[in-house]
Amino acid sequence: MVITTINVPRLLEDYARNLERFGHLTDTSALIIGDRKTPHGAVADLAAKLRMRGFDARYVGLEEQDRFLDRFPRLKPLIPFNSDNRRNIGYLMAKERGAEIIVAVDDDNFVGADDWYEGHSLVGSTLKVKSVSCANGWFNPCRMMDMDPPIPTYARGYPYAQRHMANEETFSVSEGRVVLNGGLWLDDPDVDSLTRLTTPGRAVRLKEDRLMLAPGTWAPINTQNTAFHRDLLPAFYFVPVGDPVSGIAVERYGDIWAGFFARKLIDHLDDRVTFGRPACEHRRNAHHLLGDLELEFWSIILTDPLAEQLRSWPLTASSYADAYVELAEHLKSAEWPHRRMAAEFKSFFIKMAHAMHTWVYACMQLD
Repeated sequence: MVITTINVPRLLEDYARNLERFGHLTDTSALIIGDRKTPHGAVADLAAKLRMRGFDARYVGLEEQDRFLDRFPRLKPLIPFNSDNRRNIGYLMAKERGAEIIVAVDDDNFVGADDWYEGHSLVGSTLKVKSVSCANGWFNPCRMMDMDPPIPTYARGYPYAQRHMANEETFSVSEGRVVLNGGLWLDDPDVDSLTRLTTPGRAVRLKEDRLMLAPGTWAPINTQNTAFHRDLLPAFYFVPVGDPVSGIAVERYGDIWAGFFARKLIDHLDDRVTFGRPACEHRRNAHHLLGDLELEFWSIILTDPLAEQLRSWPLTASSYADAYVELAEHLKSAEWPHRRMAAEFKSFFIKMAHAMHTWVYACMQLD
């Protein structure tokens, strides 16, 4: 588990109880990645208490992070403070520690009653399970949950051009190696600020235990309760955002765009993505929704053209690392359909593409 937090993540006590109950306590470890606002002493104490009960939880403070990043001098300046982007440090550390499966968890993703480990342990296995293919090429994971009130609800990152339109779903049985599993989010699902402001709802139960995305069908992928195989690490980089366009920061979609890039490569290399269990209980931290809307403004606008272009870019490489570099080259040369902001968008994504190159180089250093 990799978790970033500026709080004391006491939810890990519940994860420890769940792992102990189902016999997986010694199969799982946790890396808690701190930041400048993290109460370092209290979090270190919590990690020590968890280790005493048999759960290998380790707090990684700023000094240790700094020493670790000294090994990656090109990457170090690209990982800002006060940012979810610092979970990239945890990803690299997890791989170096030998983790086969890395699970990104937010500090408000509380463990549910079912076997959390078992739900994610399919990652890396070749499975034959129920799969979904969508006529418009996009599946909405919120369709797997009963909502209260029962209104159409779309996961954060689902393209707006594809919402509230007929979209035929075809189900079959498909087989493939699962390299990413998106665990779902009961109570407060992962939706964008526009949805929370206009049509708030709660997810009360799962309707499907698991669905596999058929080749060619995409879905938004976040970093809340999301497990991926170590092979995917070069292609599952929490991309840097935060730079302003016309004075407004581009924020809050670093994980969503990372998921788009990963989905593109997973399809290209004929691996698979699943959604479903384990479902966490998302007790969302306090947010100022209008402030969130400002931070998501450009991200929402850019998501549709980014997804559309991604689908059209040809790839030829036969590994995740090489294909990610190929994808970054496409991103550098992309044009953006916005009359006044196109040049700023282009500069923004060129900078992101350079960071993606640097990430692949850091992963190669580990290898």
